[in-house]
Amino acid sequence: MPTPITTTQKMPKETEQQYTAWLLYCEAGSLQKALGIWDKVGQSVGEMGVEFAERLGKKPSDTTLERWSKQFHWVERREIKLAEDLTALREKTKKIKRNKLHRIAEAFDRVGNKIMKRLKASEEPTILEWKIVWEMFQVELGKPTNRSQLKVDDQHPLTPEEKIRGKKIYEALEKVLNEEDGDQE
Repeated sequence: MPTPITTTQKMPKETEQQYTAWLLYCEAGSLQKALGIWDKVGQSVGEMGVEFAERLGKKPSDTTLERWSKQFHWVERREIKLAEDLTALREKTKKIKRNKLHRIAEAFDRVGNKIMKRLKASEEPTILEWKIVWEMFQVELGKPTNRSQLKVDDQHPLTPEEKIRGKKIYEALEKVLNEEDGDQE
């Protein structure tokens, strides 16, 4: 006889009381804790607790609960339920982050447009406003907003090519500044 597929939904031939007992087991974490909570359900949880207590019905014996656990694969189903709950929580968190980042990006865009309009009209934009939104955007992207927030992994020694390039830039800048100093005299 093939075994039924283990699922977090009510299984074939599983009664409402057995399924509700499994849900209680999932919350409690063990059969003994589930039995301990069984009598307390519905006493102080409000209307939903009363409904849950009615679905649970009369408390079975320890052996009956153990039999249900084996018959309907409670341990395996609980692991599946925990994995499903974790996945759902991760998805919800991703959605919240995505929405938050989108709102901040929109604010960044509005402030940027406002500053561009001011610049085109030869007006001075408010840099503080621009800085605050830029920092918010950087934080949401997980990027640092100042040197003290740089991670050690982000910092690396200059490569030989970068050193040569930096030296050339320094020499060119020094030459330009020396020429300007000579022109001013």
